[in-house]
Amino acid sequence: MTASAEPSLSARQVIDLRDLGGDEFRSVHQQDNYAGAVFGGQYLAQALVAARRTVPDWPIHHCSALFLQAGKAAHPLDFSVTRTRDGKQFAARRVIVSQGGAPMFDLLCSFQACRDGVRHQLELGSVELPERLDNLAIFAGKNRHQLDPRMADLYQRPFPVELRLTEPERLLTREGRGAEQDFWFRMSSASEVEDQGDHQCLLAFMSDYWFAGVAGALHAPTGSASFFASLNHSMWFHAPARADQWLYYQTESPWAGAGRGLARGFIYNEAGELVASVVQEVAMGFD
Repeated sequence: MTASAEPSLSARQVIDLRDLGGDEFRSVHQQDNYAGAVFGGQYLAQALVAARRTVPDWPIHHCSALFLQAGKAAHPLDFSVTRTRDGKQFAARRVIVSQGGAPMFDLLCSFQACRDGVRHQLELGSVELPERLDNLAIFAGKNRHQLDPRMADLYQRPFPVELRLTEPERLLTREGRGAEQDFWFRMSSASEVEDQGDHQCLLAFMSDYWFAGVAGALHAPTGSASFFASLNHSMWFHAPARADQWLYYQTESPWAGAGRGLARGFIYNEAGELVASVVQEVAMGFD
């Protein structure tokens, strides 16, 4: 049993699932995390794609997941959807993701029929625009001599998501480091995707990229390799957003201990509208 494991999937490949019938689906393409395992964001995105195929055309408003095991990028993932609720306003689904019969990932997600309501949000404030920042690969190339060679190589490898750190110098020195990390990101290939629900799934894919690292920002030796593994991931969708347009990820870590760390983040569009909130717990260690 093999799949197409590639270093950088397009948006269309990320959301491409084979329908096996009976609310069962299988991945066609795999996003390698550069360690031979499936990138965590792929589980999130494709489990939501599978769930969406069993509900009315309602937007996702929440998902919560457990990462159970690391899947191998060379093998496909199987998605089994359980229809746990179908109400007048909300629909809920559970998706178990397995590989070779072993459970890898467990997702609960909920959909809501569109409606109006009162509004408020945390304001973003003034931030550096993405056009004034280098993307991660360019920055790593310019400063390769100050980085651990393994990390410099990693930062320069192709990936579906383009990232621009607001304070990239913090990768090079411990000075000024804190338990927060902000960046712009986008998935340019998503310009070929029109369905708004698919963009929600792609945003879930993106939400796992570079997020876990904020939990170790205070503790990682400068320029060194670190170990992070997602344990669980929750996400709330507040407003429509396109994955191919620049989005600002404001992240922080309120706690770390016992070999684990907690990360939370807020995703804004360029107009300053809060489009999603995310919380993740990770296992972590350092060389």
